[in-house]
Amino acid sequence: MISRFPELPDWEFRMEEVSAGVYEVKGSDSHGRRVSAIGTDLDELIARCRREAVNQLVEPGRRK
Repeated sequence: MISRFPELPDWEFRMEEVSAGVYEVKGSDSHGRRVSAIGTDLDELIARCRREAVNQLVEPGRRK
C-alpha cells in the first residue's frame, strides 16, 4: 500500500507485510531522502517514519 500525508507533500510511504505480523514501512521523497522502519505495530511504524521525515526537513544535514 502507498500513502501520502499532507504535512509531507513530496513524500511517498510504502507499507508492506514482510512476514506474518511483521511490517516494513519505507518513505522517500523527490530529493532522494529516505526513512524506513520494521516491526509489528504498523501504526507506530508509520508514525515513526513520518516523524523522521519531518525531522529531515527541519534538519536537512542530519543523518540517522
